[in-house]
Amino acid sequence: MNSTMHSAGQTDVGRSRQDNQDTFISQPLWSAQSALLVVIDGVGGYAGGAQAAALAKESIVQYMASQTGDTLTMLREAAVYANNQIVRQKQENPALSRMCCVLTAAVADAETNKVLYVHVGDTRLYRLRQQQLEKLTHDHSLVGVREDANQLTEREAMRHPRRNEILRDVGSVKHRVDDPDFLESGETDFLPGDVLLLCSDGLTDMLTRAEVTTVLLSPLTVEEQLTELIRQANEKGGQDNITVVLSRHPAPTGVTDEVPRQPVRTSDPPPDLVTRKPVQQVVVPPQRTWKRWVFVLGMLLVASLGYLLWQRAPVPKTVQSAQPAALDSTASSTITVPPATSGINSAITQPDTIRRTR
Repeated sequence: MNSTMHSAGQTDVGRSRQDNQDTFISQPLWSAQSALLVVIDGVGGYAGGAQAAALAKESIVQYMASQTGDTLTMLREAAVYANNQIVRQKQENPALSRMCCVLTAAVADAETNKVLYVHVGDTRLYRLRQQQLEKLTHDHSLVGVREDANQLTEREAMRHPRRNEILRDVGSVKHRVDDPDFLESGETDFLPGDVLLLCSDGLTDMLTRAEVTTVLLSPLTVEEQLTELIRQANEKGGQDNITVVLSRHPAPTGVTDEVPRQPVRTSDPPPDLVTRKPVQQVVVPPQRTWKRWVFVLGMLLVASLGYLLWQRAPVPKTVQSAQPAALDSTASSTITVPPATSGINSAITQPDTIRRTR
């Protein structure tokens, strides 16, 4: 199987903005089996949103150029490095003193079947598997927190007047890698047939998850799906810059959007015979046991009938005529002698906060 992933990204200014403050990264990372995927959204409420996004992109690409340690740790360090580079730039240019951005960055690896990610703000990472689109990140925004907690429906969140107020951003203040309230990070599986979607809120404020899923399930190339998602977001209003990155894990021949099954060895019997075999083992023994018991019961019945007939038969004449004269004189003794079946009879009777407006 060819394990080279197919990844691509597109960004569009939308229909309501004059400039595009979004940017993205979609490029191989260290090998053809892994890719660096990033969506960055400059915070549009302040001067320098585009500069902050561009600086974050440059910093992440630079930091991830060579593998120097654990991948997830490197991703976290790259995001912190980007944050601190923006802070340093703001200190040098007071006109950009409030510039910042939000971002979601991921490393997808088709060889290890893993995706590792870091996230700050209200950009998003999704995974499509078996026709289900799952959101892997949590929004750091007032409305997003309530939506993730099921206090708002998707439609209510999309229309909420405060949906652009974010609680975390990249570039406001200096951070360390171990700061608990800065980065969200994690890793999860990325299996053959899976599709990763990273996007800015310019897409998810316009299209529902069901509408996005429909496009991702369509028989289009990755590039065509990107174009279609952006087209539909603009058709719905295009109220913000729209940025989308897609990465598709190559599926085995003839299998799409399915979790791979364990291979069946050629020496094994066909699956249908394997499933029938236990049924035969369960059914046959009871049949043999039943026949055995019928035979045993039949033999006991024959033995019982024979015994009863023998009990009722007269004593042989030879025994009675052996001592004819003694019957009267020995009557009392013969009466007290136990019958021949006393042993059998006795045996039978014994028991068994931070707010920023985008």
